[in-house]
Order: sequence, then structure tokens, then C-alpha cells
Amino acid sequence: MAKEYPDIAFEACVVDTFAMKMLMNPADYDVVVTTNMFGDILSDEAAGLVGGLGMAPGLCVGPEYCMAQATHGSAPDIAGKNIANPYAMIMSGQMLLSWLANLKGDANGIRAATDVENALCRILAEKTSVTPDLGGTASTQEMGRAVCRALLKHTV
Repeated sequence: MAKEYPDIAFEACVVDTFAMKMLMNPADYDVVVTTNMFGDILSDEAAGLVGGLGMAPGLCVGPEYCMAQATHGSAPDIAGKNIANPYAMIMSGQMLLSWLANLKGDANGIRAATDVENALCRILAEKTSVTPDLGGTASTQEMGRAVCRALLKHTV
């Protein structure tokens, strides 16, 4: 495949070496292609570069289908406490909407995906309705509602 895209740098690397390189120079990598198992491990590791699993949305993209999921961990220490950061789940849905809207050439869908991203960015910048892992006191539901309010405020 790399031969069909000579303007894109290609590097083959064993997973343990890549893990080190990714952590030392994360800006060197825009796209990483791996098997499912290695992708799962590396995405969890990379989440540490952006603040943890709650800040790591995920999108599994194929030629015809796409699946969104937040980079995951079981987090039994916070289960049922309503303090999980909803960012990764919301952004995973946003990325899926953006992928589908772009695939279909749907301008309204593309705009909606952009609106969701902008609303989330506003909530993170204001820091008034964020979960404890982000330095706030908001619950999962409170942060989710704040994102909805920000979305409605700027799209109506």
C-alpha cells in the first residue's frame, strides 16, 4: 500500500520499539496501522500522552465500515460513581458522525460534527463543568449536560 502513496512516510517497526518511539516523539506519527491486539495496547499507552483514557476517543476505520469506541479500560475504581470523563465517548461519536458525513458528502452532518467538537472544546477551555480527572467537580452527567448546552447555545 505504501508504494501507492510515495508522499507519505512509511516505517515498519516491531511493536516494542514503536511503543518507545511513540512515547519519545509522539508528533512524528499521524497514523499507525497495527493488528487489533497491538493497536489496543498502543492506544491505551498513547492515551497517557493526552491525559488518560477519558481523553482518548477511538475510531476503527475500514474501506466500507467504521466503528467508534472510546479507548477503554474497565476502571473498576470509579464504576457507578458518576465521575467518568465523557469526553472520549462523545468525541468517538463525533468522529463517527464526521466520517459518515464526509463519506456521504452531507454538509449538514459535517457541520453537526464540527459543532459537537467545538462545544466540547468550549467546555474544556472554560473548565467549569469538567470531571475530577480534569481538575473539576462535575459528574459525568453534569459534564454531558454542559456539552449539550454549549452545543445548543452555538447552533440555534
